[in-house]
Amino acid sequence: MKVTLYPDKDTNLEKYECIPELTVYDADNQIQTSLEKTDDISSSEIIIFTHNAIIDGTYNTDKLKEACEKVRDDIRLDALLIFDTKVPPRTVYKMSKIIDEYDLIPEINMAYTTLIDSNTRVIAATNQTSLDKTNEIYKQLPQEIKTVKHIQTAEIIPILQNAYKDTLVALSNQTAILSEALTIDLIEAIDMANIKEGINLLYPQPILDNDTIRDSQEIINLANEYGEASQLSESIRSTNNYVAYHMAYMAEKELYLKEHLAMFETTVAVLGVTTDQKLITQQDNASLILVDDFVSRDVEVWVHDDKIPDEIIEEHGAKKISLDEAYNADCIIIMTDNPEYKKIDPQKIEKVIITALPVLEYEKFKDKKYSSVGQYRLKKGEML
Repeated sequence: MKVTLYPDKDTNLEKYECIPELTVYDADNQIQTSLEKTDDISSSEIIIFTHNAIIDGTYNTDKLKEACEKVRDDIRLDALLIFDTKVPPRTVYKMSKIIDEYDLIPEINMAYTTLIDSNTRVIAATNQTSLDKTNEIYKQLPQEIKTVKHIQTAEIIPILQNAYKDTLVALSNQTAILSEALTIDLIEAIDMANIKEGINLLYPQPILDNDTIRDSQEIINLANEYGEASQLSESIRSTNNYVAYHMAYMAEKELYLKEHLAMFETTVAVLGVTTDQKLITQQDNASLILVDDFVSRDVEVWVHDDKIPDEIIEEHGAKKISLDEAYNADCIIIMTDNPEYKKIDPQKIEKVIITALPVLEYEKFKDKKYSSVGQYRLKKGEML
């Protein structure tokens, strides 16, 4: 089988080197690779499209669409077209209409594949022959292969995986806020609840990774596109964004009740902006929502996150600081489980420290003005 990879500049070509007799389509001579290259796709029996469909943190299939438009007149009618990239459901169907715009191909041969975890790849195709050929190619790669009956089913699997986390966290975040009124230690309750088989509650936490935010929002986008209801996903996103405002409320309460300070008199240090390797998009970022809320109320805000450029922090009206400088703030707010933050020295805390997730050991901070979302501080046996 003559297999041609049609990549973009974001494609990791090394992972495809194990596919026998693979050539790389590069009509514009812009791809750097040791693999054999070609500028003619017309004789290819199998074409693998690997164009990135996530641009600036959101789904964008424009590059994939342009690639299909560029080669559609040169593709063999019996060629198998494999799309190897994360895309929303029905993207491959839409690409088929671009390639076969006049419905000239009686049975277009198409397949879709993507990773659903580091060790597992899902594959689906329009017919059994296409599925068998795709399996034959991808068995050269190290992942275990699973198949599903329809391409659009395979496309939605990663979206469901990420939206699942958003859903579980929303339940915990909503209950955590309620637990403070009920004087409940939700973290202990979650630990006990998870003993029951089939229960896997997550701790309350800000959602600060792009995959979860993007894919949970994509369910809303898809519902709107196809005229279906999306109340649950909208509530989930709203609930998890509200954590930022709840953190602001906690800080205000702690500083006023324990330090007798109004917020405009204080300095707040926010620790942690993203759990990704870099900040992909600012949309729905709970830490930046928190910063904006404080700044709008004339609070002096400091931010620590080595992965964030100074310019982004300054755009939000805050100042980027080192971790040691955070100790000088009136209130420290920890937003991620960065290992550095778990080593915060309680002896250096001057006034108030708050965490949006359970990252600190209670015993080390029991003599400090410390609180954490969902962990109402009660003495053993106490009822309020």
